[in-house]
Amino acid sequence: MKSILFSIHSQIASFSKSEQKVAQFILDHPQKVIGMNADALANKVGVSAATVVRLAKILSSDGFPGVKIQLSAETKVDDSLYTEVDPKDPLDVVKQKMEFRIGHTIEQTNLALSDKSVQSAAQLIAKADDVYAYGLGASSIVAADFQQKFIRVGKPVIQTMDTHLIATGIVKPETVLMLVSNTGETVESQKLAEVAKEHHVPVITITHSKKSSLAKKSDIILLHDDSEENEKLRTAATTSLMAQLYVVDLLYYSYLTLNFDSNATILKESRNVIQKHFK
Repeated sequence: MKSILFSIHSQIASFSKSEQKVAQFILDHPQKVIGMNADALANKVGVSAATVVRLAKILSSDGFPGVKIQLSAETKVDDSLYTEVDPKDPLDVVKQKMEFRIGHTIEQTNLALSDKSVQSAAQLIAKADDVYAYGLGASSIVAADFQQKFIRVGKPVIQTMDTHLIATGIVKPETVLMLVSNTGETVESQKLAEVAKEHHVPVITITHSKKSSLAKKSDIILLHDDSEENEKLRTAATTSLMAQLYVVDLLYYSYLTLNFDSNATILKESRNVIQKHFK
């Protein structure tokens, strides 16, 4: 079950002003909210009941009753875990906060990520002769992880920061372009997607925003958790990276199952080569 209080903490800036009033009251008085109905909460905060219902639908597919059930389950959790990492926090507290955030990020990614999209992406990659992978900044780590995993099962993957090299490579048929961009607004990734579209090359994108410019230029979107960035310590940068790596793992295992026996044999051969020559 996702943490509803952490969801409120991370999303409250995106709510309307009236929704923010309700959200803040829930954060400040979760125990009281458990015993209220939507009308009572609306009257307490000074907003319409429709506002409470609307916010509840954002937070839980089961509406306000679902919000109260999740609040009841969370009241035993240390409230400090919902707050951002503080420079004065001792290391053991930082560990707990990061564990909490990463766990929440994985849960939220599972909710956002479509099984059909993962399976369709795996099938596209399986049919491709070559795959080009690109990510800028921290996203390049994810693109490199994608390359490392798929090369070990015999799928040719070219991962480079040289956008000109990728652009000239994706003009060939039977090619797939894999892009990684947290915001989906990276200029370089968008330009590569445009080149791919011109040459009828399918584009797979890992991003947190399905409404982003890059998502609109992609054939398959692999969504991960949308974590709000903190200006000081940037824990969201860590959790978004974890989410992207998790998506690559799911895509990889989905690909393996398409032809499991053959892929398992290739993996074994790869492992044997490393152990024989580089141990």
